[in-house]
Amino acid sequence: MDHISELPDEILSHILTMLPVKDLLKTSLLSRRWCKLWFLRRDLHFDIFHVLGKSEQEVFQIRDSSHNSIMERRRVQLDINMDEFVKRVDQFVKSFQGIKIDSFFVSFYLNGKHGDIIDQWIRFAIARGVETINLPLLAMPSAYAIDTTPSKLRYKFALDLFSDTNASTLKHMRLEHCLVSHPTNSDYIPFKNLRSLSLFRAKVDEIFIESLLSNCRRLEELHLIYCELRSWMPKIMSSSLCHLKVGACYIVSDNSRVNINLISLDCLKLTSLEYIGYSLVTLNINTPLLKSIRCAVHYGEDPNVLALFATLPKLEIMRLDISSMDLTSLKITQPFKHLKQLNIILFSPFETVEHSKFDLLGIVTLLRASPLLHKLSVMITYPMIIENQKVVKDIECTHDEIKVIELRGCVGNWYEIEFVMNVLKYAHKLEEIVLSPYWRVHDSFNWKFDPIWFQDRRQMISEKLQSENVVGREKLVLI
Repeated sequence: MDHISELPDEILSHILTMLPVKDLLKTSLLSRRWCKLWFLRRDLHFDIFHVLGKSEQEVFQIRDSSHNSIMERRRVQLDINMDEFVKRVDQFVKSFQGIKIDSFFVSFYLNGKHGDIIDQWIRFAIARGVETINLPLLAMPSAYAIDTTPSKLRYKFALDLFSDTNASTLKHMRLEHCLVSHPTNSDYIPFKNLRSLSLFRAKVDEIFIESLLSNCRRLEELHLIYCELRSWMPKIMSSSLCHLKVGACYIVSDNSRVNINLISLDCLKLTSLEYIGYSLVTLNINTPLLKSIRCAVHYGEDPNVLALFATLPKLEIMRLDISSMDLTSLKITQPFKHLKQLNIILFSPFETVEHSKFDLLGIVTLLRASPLLHKLSVMITYPMIIENQKVVKDIECTHDEIKVIELRGCVGNWYEIEFVMNVLKYAHKLEEIVLSPYWRVHDSFNWKFDPIWFQDRRQMISEKLQSENVVGREKLVLI
């Protein structure tokens, strides 16, 4: 008995989303009902591995041994697979008879050949009232080696494709390795309902960004990550923007990359900001509702660099990515009156700071400047064990609100023990302080650790705290 055919159409349609497109096309031969199930799909997702039913290794697998260059053979094989991908997706799109789709996702490797057919797919999605367009296009392997994609290989995302409709159904758009420019007719009406825009490794016309912000009054979220701009960083001015992420944007001058910084930020409704730039000193900011901020602080930068954030009246959450900086050089002239959570990530502290100068008690400066802080999290990346331990100092760190402290990348160095002893002594409401050897780079899911921690360093910390007769040892958690 065919029990599958007895299932409701909605369940069968969901099952079809799990099949590679090559198998999905075959289901239309089973019966008229299976063919019609296509039309119930409202989220169309096509990535090269799912469509071909192959792994990344299989997509690049070399079969033709007539070529001498391995890279050339891989490129030929990839071109064959991409042509097959485009053929299958195009067959599906032309056979699809549904009248409405919610999201359209396409991901495959760019080679500059298929721009026209991607245009056709975008028109297809627009005609069916698409709300989300996601094009995480992939760079060719050689392009990854130089961390950029030539303009001739990028897909030119033509905003004029939307000029044929005034439905304005688009709400979310994400583009990677695309070329995006100002529409020729300067018409932003089709984007009037746009809520979020994410551009990653895209080449962008800054006039487009500024015009989009001024014309799209419902845009709430904007991401500009590793984007190439023509001549300058656009001014971020918006009456609707709530979430902004800007990182590592650049211009190309004399065939070399020049990093550019965010200069002006005027967003009265902005509540969260992630800015991984190269300087905060020149940033002119007007964001009275900003609640959460993440930024990078570089070694050798103005020690008063954080003074800008002390002026934000609503700031409650702050993450600082500190690159090889002597924390004791930080100067806080104004308190962070509303800060409740502080996350600090220290990148490679030993590359430019002498071992004798690196001192976690520099964080005490930030603690003292944050009277309402509830949680402090510190992570040291690439931690090293210092054999010649330093004498522990007693530095008063009185704090009346801090409840949880986390120290990751901990390997049992003198400054870690020093920090723990001082916090236990002077943080009156502390509930727990967690020491963990685990650390990771940026937002990676790959946690690393030093195995020595589990052999003798944990025991050394315990013995040290026992010998010092530290009050509040029961609050210490060793992972």
